Amino acid sequence: MFLFIIVKSIISVYYKISYTVVHKEEIDSNVYIITKGIWRAYHFKYGEEATAWFATPGELVFSAWGYISDKPSRLSFESMTESEAICLSKKELHKHFYSSITMANLGRKMLENFILLYENWLMDLWKQNAFERYMTLLNEYPEVIQQIPMKYIASYLGITVQSLSRIRASLNEMK
Repeated sequence: MFLFIIVKSIISVYYKISYTVVHKEEIDSNVYIITKGIWRAYHFKYGEEATAWFATPGELVFSAWGYISDKPSRLSFESMTESEAICLSKKELHKHFYSSITMANLGRKMLENFILLYENWLMDLWKQNAFERYMTLLNEYPEVIQQIPMKYIASYLGITVQSLSRIRASLNEMK
């Protein structure tokens, strides 16, 4: 029964490469579960795109501002590869969360996991240098390293493409 309730609310959506799923300043309260492909979140910093994070299959993606407070997103979300995602509306999710304690606990666990991922990301950002952040990305998201253009990876690391090339060259020398 539990799974049936969720399944009948699912909308599966296909996205082309470079499709902006959520635009900055747009109110989007949906929760997306990526089933295929890679997404990124970005904003503009000093007139340049700055990648905040990447998401891969199995991960939840949502605008915290849109979902929690019905305010415009502070980030844009873009499909970096052909992708598919399950789209769950806030209204449908809340209906399920209010339907039983099991569903409410599921919602709580989803939020807790999001908070843990966010805090981990912040700690890595503060304590790791670019080389260490690259190694973390390589270990946790090898598909991002393999499939996403260097300019987006460099943007995520907060470095230039040339610096990223040097990091990659130094790794090749270590082999």
